Amino acid sequence: MAGHRRFGDAVVLVTGASSGVGRATALAFAAEGAAVVLAARGAQALAEVAGLCRERGAQALVVPTDIADPAAVERLARLAVERFGRIDVWVEAAAVGIVGPLGSESVAELRRLVETNVFGSALCARAALATFRAQDRGVLVLVGSLLSLFPNPLVPLYSMSKFAIRGLALNLRQAVAGHPRIGVCLVLPGPVDTPFFARAANHSGRRLRAIPPAYAPERIAATILACARRPRRQATTGVVSHVALFAHRVAPRVTESLVARWSATFVTGAAAAASGPGSLFDPPPTGAVHGGHRRGRLRRRLGGWLGSVRVATFRR
Repeated sequence: MAGHRRFGDAVVLVTGASSGVGRATALAFAAEGAAVVLAARGAQALAEVAGLCRERGAQALVVPTDIADPAAVERLARLAVERFGRIDVWVEAAAVGIVGPLGSESVAELRRLVETNVFGSALCARAALATFRAQDRGVLVLVGSLLSLFPNPLVPLYSMSKFAIRGLALNLRQAVAGHPRIGVCLVLPGPVDTPFFARAANHSGRRLRAIPPAYAPERIAATILACARRPRRQATTGVVSHVALFAHRVAPRVTESLVARWSATFVTGAAAAASGPGSLFDPPPTGAVHGGHRRGRLRRRLGGWLGSVRVATFRR
């Protein structure tokens, strides 16, 4: 079966590595000793992550990449193989977001979201599987969302794109069913405390925030590492996320209605905000793991600690 018990000799490629879950994942793999290939649009933010990975003793290759560009994705895979000889794990974590009722966005914004989240993810999956077939092993981890199961009327386009990621993952699992050394995993995070909400295109009229309970990105990263070690059909993180998935199996219509109301209500705060495209078209110059949505120093520290503990547990 595809997978790595330890990552000391692994080569891991992470898209969306400059911020949020992608950044946390790159740092977690680096701490485990993996060589990391870091991809995102912003070169400066990637350089920050590369420095942090090298401080953890890892080799790091920075490849600024817009995953919506087919030539850029092909270049990303080629440079990774040229530098390290192979790619053992490909984590597809890049995504952009739009918040607001359908029709509040511009056509250009709609196109950009689909090009990145859907077209870009498909390009990366295609490049990853081509590489894995050539080397006869590898694990692709697609980072989706619980919004690929639950509606949220304030993020209909983002949710639509995550439905597409889930569909892609389920189909690719069947496509590689005859290749026991190649795995495809789908990770479905619930609400996560990342800079995503500050960078999404916002047409809601209100300041955005992570839907409570916002989990630490390090906990999602630990789930991704667990999937890379032992590929599985899908995985999520946190008690609330697991409860939501179980409830959806038992009573899908009721659960969808409750989650839609909760998430649409709490994705915005009381403060007003001007409409704007966020970082949809232009990447921010710097990145961060956290978005500052978890209150209390203890809770912020606890999330990172839980992520590191889970990584250590799977290492044994």
